[in-house]
Amino acid sequence: MERPARCAYKHVFDAADETGADESPSVWRCPHPASGAADRCLFHRPVGETRPAAVTEALRETVIDPERPSAFVGGSFERIDLAGLTLADDAPLDFRGAMVRGDIDLRDAALGGALRLDRVSVGGAVCMQRLDAPATVVCRNLQVGDQWVLCGARFGERFDATGFSAGAVVATETRFEGGATFRKGVVDDGVSLAKAHFGGPAWFSHTRVGGRLDLGNIACDCRLSLAHCRVRGSIVAASATVGDGLSLEHLTVDGEVDATRLTVSGGIDATSAGFGGRMDCTGLTARDGTVDFTHSAFDGPVSFDNATVEGRALRFRSARFESGAASFVRATVTGGLDLSDAVCAADSPVRVVETTVGGSVVCDHARFGDEVFCSDVRVARDVDFSDCTVESLVFGVEIEGRLDFAYTHVTDAAAFGDTVVRGPARFTSARFDADPTLTEATLDDTVAAYDMSVEHAGGQ
Repeated sequence: MERPARCAYKHVFDAADETGADESPSVWRCPHPASGAADRCLFHRPVGETRPAAVTEALRETVIDPERPSAFVGGSFERIDLAGLTLADDAPLDFRGAMVRGDIDLRDAALGGALRLDRVSVGGAVCMQRLDAPATVVCRNLQVGDQWVLCGARFGERFDATGFSAGAVVATETRFEGGATFRKGVVDDGVSLAKAHFGGPAWFSHTRVGGRLDLGNIACDCRLSLAHCRVRGSIVAASATVGDGLSLEHLTVDGEVDATRLTVSGGIDATSAGFGGRMDCTGLTARDGTVDFTHSAFDGPVSFDNATVEGRALRFRSARFESGAASFVRATVTGGLDLSDAVCAADSPVRVVETTVGGSVVCDHARFGDEVFCSDVRVARDVDFSDCTVESLVFGVEIEGRLDFAYTHVTDAAAFGDTVVRGPARFTSARFDADPTLTEATLDDTVAAYDMSVEHAGGQ
């Protein structure tokens, strides 16, 4: 009996297709037999020349047959339907470079080997609900016209979707046991990863999200990176847990950030980030590192109420607070609190109430256009409030070390009630535009007040 001719299709990989881990040849030849009188198989003939039902039947028969290669590189499909199939073979399922007019349906499927969807173009949705994929899944430069749904799926090794695009991504309660990479992606609408689990690092850096990014209740055992991301909507990270550092540097969020009850080990790097709405870190727990918002900009209120920062510092060097209060009520910082060179606008008061700082508070060269209200604050080391400008000041702070108030200018009232300074206090060249209230202050050590001045409206 004469053997059917081999499919004539060849796929040439360009340099962008090749990665360090990809040992595929630069030219791939289809291993499947040609279809009828045509010189190509069903999977490489134009979609208009084949019946979708026949292609689906042939596809499912091929992937469950261990004697036939599950490779369909550069194929053309009306849709890919492998829903519910169990593939015991550990051979890879390879659709690299395929074109799919409709959907890819992998719901409830169980794969034995790797899945390759690199450079696949999908006109509809990609459905991976409850997919069980214990081996590597690579979706580099996957283009999805509609939703990409991964709810309840399990990925046993690294999941790589670098350079993907989709209308929306829904991956609630998904398990990425080897971690996941969604770098350099573009999502027209929102991304939902609520209750997802990442056993390895989760990288979303340089990704653009047109709607909301939902990270609520996720568990990330290793590092989570949103560095250089642009989120047009809001970010929800309430009750999330991150095990080895959170990267937010150069992140831009147009909406609000809900990071209430967020728990992070390894510190938070949010340098040069921009937050367009409310930044709510109420109940934050951060351990073993610095929480750093240096050069960040806040266009809405900021709350670190009831936050616990057990690392080296909570830092806002050169940060800008444009609108709304910056609130630190009942916060605990085991290291230092740094607001040096920070700028607070005229409607951005700073409130520090019932807060404990285990290191020093540094606010030198800061500009406070509204009130700074400190009440029942305890600082284990020093407070540097030198060379600042502040509209009005309520300063009820117990300081174990020194207080440096030199060259600071208070343009309205200044009250130092309930202030206790165990070390030396320096008010050299400080300027008050109204009489400061010092009657209830306790200064246990030396006080330097050279050139301190009080200037009333009518003159000095």
